[in-house]
Amino acid sequence: MKISVYSDGSATTVLKPGGWAYVLVVDGVHHSEGSGYSPGASNNDMELMASIQGLAAALKFINEISAKDTEVTLISDSQLTLGWASGTYRFKQESKIERYNQLRFLMNRLNAKTQWVEGHTGCEWNERCDKLANAARKQLSLEIEKKEAKITGESLIGTKKKGVLCVWYKNVLKVLDLDANIVENYNRDIHGPRGSALEIREEKSR
Repeated sequence: MKISVYSDGSATTVLKPGGWAYVLVVDGVHHSEGSGYSPGASNNDMELMASIQGLAAALKFINEISAKDTEVTLISDSQLTLGWASGTYRFKQESKIERYNQLRFLMNRLNAKTQWVEGHTGCEWNERCDKLANAARKQLSLEIEKKEAKITGESLIGTKKKGVLCVWYKNVLKVLDLDANIVENYNRDIHGPRGSALEIREEKSR
């Protein structure tokens, strides 16, 4: 049995949320996938977490079906992560040594190999990982923005125009951000000129 563990991380700066994801492919067929996020992380942090979570999922799967003669390969577009996984590169971040030890334990436990794939070149499962990791990062970013806006009373929509719709409902003009799934009461100073607007009429009882 051949198990391919695709992994990828997504982050901007250590002060902002990061996302990770993995996809498990067994004998060429998609088996499962997972993703998550961290409040603040570098891209390498998320690449590392993605590999750990993916390998852990592979080990759990193997144990559940008592599989023997398995061939596990960790596949990533991060050469640094693969170097850490194989032990080729020295890990110098002492504050994160526990995660590195987790990665090396799983690699040894599974007797896994590594394989590099160039990112954004059409590899189906690498692209899937990238999409999942980005979605996880953006979801956390949105949740944080919502909490901050609720505390400060600021608008999440702001003056953005793409994907925004104005709707009259119960004599109140609402602004809908269709991309972020956010609804706010219209405020010209914040949202700018409203343009055209739809009206939702309530059915009157007879």
